[in-house]
Amino acid sequence: MSGKPPLRDALDTIIELLFVRFRLARIEFIAQKERMVRLGVLALSMVALFFMAFISLLFGLNEVLSPVARIWVFFGLGVVLLVLMAVACVAMVRNLAGQRRFLEQTLKDVQEDVAYLRGRRDMDDWSNKG
Repeated sequence: MSGKPPLRDALDTIIELLFVRFRLARIEFIAQKERMVRLGVLALSMVALFFMAFISLLFGLNEVLSPVARIWVFFGLGVVLLVLMAVACVAMVRNLAGQRRFLEQTLKDVQEDVAYLRGRRDMDDWSNKG
């Protein structure tokens, strides 16, 4: 033993575990912020390039297609793009939900650490967890 009183030793362990967990949470917050900024820049670039390409395509199709074919092509493009936009929104929501799960797991682990240190859990509970 280190010569410290058992209460002091337990308190040091508690504080050390909490600092480790909070450092993990901080790292995840920073990484999530960086991902969000990167995602925003990429999304704006993508939208600008998409609109330039789409307008060029519409001008080209307007010259090439017959009047009846124009109606079908333009409305068909509208429907396809709405479906693709819905798929992209679902993918973004799933991506954000996956990022939140890590932080929630870290906070749950902090609660488990505190329960262990208070004596409400023992090492057998942790070995069954994995």
